[in-house]
Amino acid sequence: METREKIIRVALEQFLVFGIRAVTMDEIARQVGMSKKTLYEEFSSKEELVNASFEVALREDECAFDEMMKEDEGVIDHLLRMTRYLRERFSSMNPLLMHEIQRFYPKCWKKLEEFKRDHAWKGIVEVLEKGKQSGDFRGEINSEILAFMRLEQITSAFSGNVPGGKYSLLEYHLQIVDHFIHGILTEQGRSNYYKKLAIH
Repeated sequence: METREKIIRVALEQFLVFGIRAVTMDEIARQVGMSKKTLYEEFSSKEELVNASFEVALREDECAFDEMMKEDEGVIDHLLRMTRYLRERFSSMNPLLMHEIQRFYPKCWKKLEEFKRDHAWKGIVEVLEKGKQSGDFRGEINSEILAFMRLEQITSAFSGNVPGGKYSLLEYHLQIVDHFIHGILTEQGRSNYYKKLAIH
């Protein structure tokens, strides 16, 4: 693994678990096994490293979503695969992470917003439309508005305002996604959903 790639991998892992501000360049250099001087030869600032790290994370998400869209499967299978992927993504993610990016790293936040608008939103609209055609999702739902709402739900989960502070980000997200899914299913879709859920 190249030095730059190794730094990004370690930094991203640390940022996701502990948040950005809690992780120092000293700590990243120590985890990678190099001097801080060598680290700064690759990345001139922490901001540059943050931007590079989340660019890699977004590329991975984009590839994963593209693969899911290529799969010739029903919309219920797609929903379950997407939920599983997000569960893995959120399971160890620091709830303050997105708040920190929005507040302190505007360039990185802009890229996240672009990804949300140009990639994630279109994918959700496509799945909702397929579900309406298959009869699994309610025909009267507005796919574009629902896709926007779904993305806002995900973003709001990262505000750091998880109710009472007694639930994890993952628990909070799973409740939101369960509510969303049951709001779009028809009777046929609900039946298919529970059958698939029993298998997965």
